[in-house]
Amino acid sequence: MKSFLVMVCIAAMFAVESACAWTTRDGRTFDAALSAVDGLRATLTPPDKPPMVVPLTNLVPADVAVIRAWRADWRKPLIVPTCLAPWPAQAAAAAGDARLCGEDAGVFTYESTNFRITSDLKLPLVAVNEFAMVFEATRAALIAMPLGLHAGGERERYTVAMFRESGGYDNAGGVGGSGGYYEGHSRRMLVLLPNLGITEKAATLRLDYARNIFILKHEVTHQLLDRWHGRMPMWVSEGIAEFVASLPYAHGRYTLKNPGPGMRDYLLKWRTSGTTSGIRLIPPARLMAMRPDDWKSALSQKDAYDLYSVWEKMGHFFGFGNGELYVR
Repeated sequence: MKSFLVMVCIAAMFAVESACAWTTRDGRTFDAALSAVDGLRATLTPPDKPPMVVPLTNLVPADVAVIRAWRADWRKPLIVPTCLAPWPAQAAAAAGDARLCGEDAGVFTYESTNFRITSDLKLPLVAVNEFAMVFEATRAALIAMPLGLHAGGERERYTVAMFRESGGYDNAGGVGGSGGYYEGHSRRMLVLLPNLGITEKAATLRLDYARNIFILKHEVTHQLLDRWHGRMPMWVSEGIAEFVASLPYAHGRYTLKNPGPGMRDYLLKWRTSGTTSGIRLIPPARLMAMRPDDWKSALSQKDAYDLYSVWEKMGHFFGFGNGELYVR
């Protein structure tokens, strides 16, 4: 899988396979060809009828095993673009708290269901749990979105490295002035704790990260999409990351329905009191042609806010339009 767009095109080209019998958990049987499978749903096409999306939880375990075996071939489509599942109302983090696994040379390691978090500053478990819930819930939200983003079933944890000082953050590949950065070569998400709102003074930790949770939402989206799809066009990756960062989130749960109010609040988050100027729109053609070097240049010229804002609107548009799902 190289990109979401490539997978959508592949999904549209795959021929429907032969029909076979399927059984629901309440005992009903029906014939249909297996056309696509993502992390939560199968798209089944009955003979002489349009395709339909069926949650895997509605099928008996034996049928789910058959579907998972079919899904093991990464070339198989995740969705049928003309038959998408309804947009979900919410998505929640996997159950279970993060735990401290140990310490080695001053680096503490914590683990949750799908993430491994390292920090050169010992963090209270309450804070680590908050971070882990953001990561786990973001993963759940991306899989729940009916856009063919992922099939689920990862075999190894995602790594997040947190640093108490900018020196360690910069040496690991972090970008100066940022609070978080996904470093693609090592496939690690890097977090500078002071910029997130965690500082230490006189052996006392100051935990003021709630208002900066959007940083974690944005960067972990990059990490997940890169693992799942490889390098995506910047406008796709940034658009999805900004869209996810704008979604209402609280205590390990995203609200996915009606993202409009969250989008407005997110776009205005950097405004100082009394500011009434509009958001500068950047032509989509410029955004879609941007490369990483162009992005770094824009950062140095203080254009990041404009770019993030427009990318968020693009992500919102391609995910929603007037409250309805858009796939064009």
